[in-house]
Amino acid sequence: MLQLDALAPILDGLGLMPALSADRLPGGSGASWRIDLEGGAAVVLKIYDDRKNLPRHDTHVARLLAALDLPVTQYLLVDDSQTRLPFRFALTNFIPGDPATAFASHRHYHDLFRQIGGLASKLHSIAMPAFGSFPNPAYSEHSDYIRSLADHAFGQCLAHGADPTLLARLQRIFDSDFAAIVPVTTQAVFAHDDLHPGNVLAVETDAGLSISGLIDFGNARASCAVMDLAKTIFICEHDAPGSGAAILEGYGAIDHPSPTEALAFYTLLHRLIMWWWLRHVGVIESADADSDIMTALRITASAR
Repeated sequence: MLQLDALAPILDGLGLMPALSADRLPGGSGASWRIDLEGGAAVVLKIYDDRKNLPRHDTHVARLLAALDLPVTQYLLVDDSQTRLPFRFALTNFIPGDPATAFASHRHYHDLFRQIGGLASKLHSIAMPAFGSFPNPAYSEHSDYIRSLADHAFGQCLAHGADPTLLARLQRIFDSDFAAIVPVTTQAVFAHDDLHPGNVLAVETDAGLSISGLIDFGNARASCAVMDLAKTIFICEHDAPGSGAAILEGYGAIDHPSPTEALAFYTLLHRLIMWWWLRHVGVIESADADSDIMTALRITASAR
């Protein structure tokens, strides 16, 4: 049980009001608590297992997003000393709202996808110095970054039992389109890489539904804007067919001379990555099991 008395000096040191109550929040890889404070404010206490790293990645992301007017987690304190509390923890702001998936039956649910497109566009306005994983993106050239991702994806698909003949066809398609699509991008941007209704919070308003928070930056990286947009559409369309049009409307102009072709090119890469990952974690139980992703890959291969 969380002891509120132990939080008193921590909250006081941050200039926050005393705690009134604590409620365990659902989900997440570790325990998180909503701490309600005197005066009506609230914060979140995130507890980290001794075997896990503190959120170096997430705090880095929070610093990158600090200049934008976005409803994202702000880290007030990160402490691994285990002296103030008997565990490693982070204290963050509290973002109101429920996962947008909770509103799937709401008549204004589709409006959230327009807002998701707008969020993606804002994130992509943050220029990064190189391509790759945070906190130190390692690829100065976009072509090298994409080639590395593709080589790994094709290799993993083969290792997880995908049809070698199908993969060879898809590899030829990928290689034939590479030169026209990839080198066009020279600027790395902030990419969420997992932007969908499960990773945004929403609230109901008089006008309908409004996104109140953007969460789960575990996949965030420095990448290509159109590639990240393709990932957003790909994963949203899986759960909400037809949502892609609303995302594109909310996003606005795509910075690529061939946006339709670029979206298709990067969607192929995302499907390969997603297929081997789902095989790896057992969601797709066998290489010959039917799946929407494999069906789409076969359609792509047969169309060219």
